[in-house]
Amino acid sequence: MNALPSSFLPRTISTVFLWLGIIAAYVLRSEGVFAMLIALPALGALWEYFRLLKSGGLAHHRGFGMTAALLLIGLNFFFLHSTSAFRELAIFPFEEAVFALLIIALFLREFGRNSLGRETAEAVVFTLFGVVYIPWLFLFMAKLLYLTPRDEHGYLTGQYLVLFVVAVTKFTDVGAFLCGSFFGRTPFFPNISPKKTWEGIVGALVLAVLVGIGIFHFFGHHLPHFSFGLVCALSLLLAISGIAGDLAESLLKRSLASKDSGHALPGIGGGLDLIDSLLFTLPIFYFLLLFFLR
Repeated sequence: MNALPSSFLPRTISTVFLWLGIIAAYVLRSEGVFAMLIALPALGALWEYFRLLKSGGLAHHRGFGMTAALLLIGLNFFFLHSTSAFRELAIFPFEEAVFALLIIALFLREFGRNSLGRETAEAVVFTLFGVVYIPWLFLFMAKLLYLTPRDEHGYLTGQYLVLFVVAVTKFTDVGAFLCGSFFGRTPFFPNISPKKTWEGIVGALVLAVLVGIGIFHFFGHHLPHFSFGLVCALSLLLAISGIAGDLAESLLKRSLASKDSGHALPGIGGGLDLIDSLLFTLPIFYFLLLFFLR
């Protein structure tokens, strides 16, 4: 058995504080708190992304990207909160309008560049990619939050969908970290993330399914017609998607010669390191619910 890494204690403390914030949102049932739990990580992670680009010498337009992110966040919460008509697909045309305007604005901005080179393409592509990759994907949490009708007291029932996907995804990370730290020997994609091991991946999948079963046991009456077998299958699929999301961010950081996206969270890294796996699991879970499970 391997010794625990030095990051174990600070990582544990950071994780506890983060979960306390999530628990507070569920106890208070406050839409404002949920909005902050979605908006702040999305904006913070996007800011870190642009800082990574700067450190890697890649051209970008941070101001345009952050403005587009704020517009996406505002549109989602304004429309999803105000009317049930936007619970499903009706919000997407408004998001498409933001992306269309962003593309036009980026090209107009590049018209004023004195010398044309690869920086022009970099600035347009990497700015647009950052907005799609981080705030747009993370905002599927807001879409899940408002996907199902409110209860008889006016509270959001989508919070239990969010709890399910967040708990399964983040405990996938915990299982990978713990089993990889204790038993990890066989590298898993060492060219992308040298510390990840097959033993950690197995532990991640097992813990994800167990946590999914636990959420189903305690909150199953709030979930839309989930069966035990479906919960196990969904938990496994979300775990695999979360691992892919984590590897995707590792690939991005490695290509820019960076270990962490930031240092705001001791033992974890930055905001992007915190939400990377959710960027894959949230949209997958949303569309599964929307098209196959309802």
